Amino acid sequence: MRANTLLLPLCIVCVFAGCSPSEEKIIFPENLKSYQVTDSIPFNPHWMHAEKKLVVVSKQLYVFSIPFLDIIAEYDEEMPVIIVITREDKDEIIQRLTEYEFPYPFIHDPDGLFIEENQIWKRFGYQEKNTIAPFFMEGDYISEMGLAQISMRQLFRKQLDEFLK
Repeated sequence: MRANTLLLPLCIVCVFAGCSPSEEKIIFPENLKSYQVTDSIPFNPHWMHAEKKLVVVSKQLYVFSIPFLDIIAEYDEEMPVIIVITREDKDEIIQRLTEYEFPYPFIHDPDGLFIEENQIWKRFGYQEKNTIAPFFMEGDYISEMGLAQISMRQLFRKQLDEFLK
């Protein structure tokens, strides 16, 4: 009987621990530069310290042609969007994002430091060949909400509503 009494609180702690944000901090390497695609939304370094934010880490640019920007635009007053792009040629990035009419500034990370230092692929169980990881953050940690489903419009909107409650 005594073992059952101790087991129940332990199970409750384990359940709640599984619902908490990731315990490892997400670090934005300081030596990375940000660039603006347009003049409409200037980069704000304080976004990295916002209580709630959406982070999109990408090795490729095609993802920014996916129609999710209109949804983000409805929420970007409440939540910063931090884009980290690991392609080498920043001029190509700016050109392509301009073609996609992508208004958000981005952090240029040609060496993939953000992915490497934060073990992004490992944290989400991705293989190295993956090209994108969009996720929600609370403070300096990955939110329990985890990955943002930016390619599934209805689910993404539902996630944003839930995340910003």
